[in-house]
Amino acid sequence: MSSPTAQPAESYNPYEAPKADAPAALQPEARSRLRLASGGRRFVNLIVDYMGLMLFTFLVGVIFGLLGGAEVFEQANDTLLGLVMMFAYYVSMEALFGATLGKLVTGTRVVMEDGSRAGIGRIAIRTLCRFIPFEAFTFLKRGDAPVGLHDGLSKTRVILVRGADDAR
Repeated sequence: MSSPTAQPAESYNPYEAPKADAPAALQPEARSRLRLASGGRRFVNLIVDYMGLMLFTFLVGVIFGLLGGAEVFEQANDTLLGLVMMFAYYVSMEALFGATLGKLVTGTRVVMEDGSRAGIGRIAIRTLCRFIPFEAFTFLKRGDAPVGLHDGLSKTRVILVRGADDAR
């Protein structure tokens, strides 16, 4: 029988964030083990993120209205306001959480090509690339991996972190 002060060598906490071996993530063989999200999941990400973007813009508008800054929205160019809101949504979500609402729903996240966490600079580049016309559909191309233009230019990937994705 063990003493009451003895602690287990390593305890399991199901609520603890996953830990990654950072040096292993940087090795070339780790890159080949990344499970890229399918085009179908990425399309669902796109649809859910557009709804999330509308909700985000609505909440920002409500906050501005409550703080007496509604005239900012009323006087702003609609296109420019939309681009600023889109940039703020994607950069804040992907930089803070590694995922947007769409990615959280589908069990995917944004990482660097080597599997390491994407920094805010790469996320900003990734988001600016989204402003290229019809770029949102570049991940739907046929091939071995659905990698969009914004993934390639920012050297990021969308990987599967939950669930199975056999239909690629």
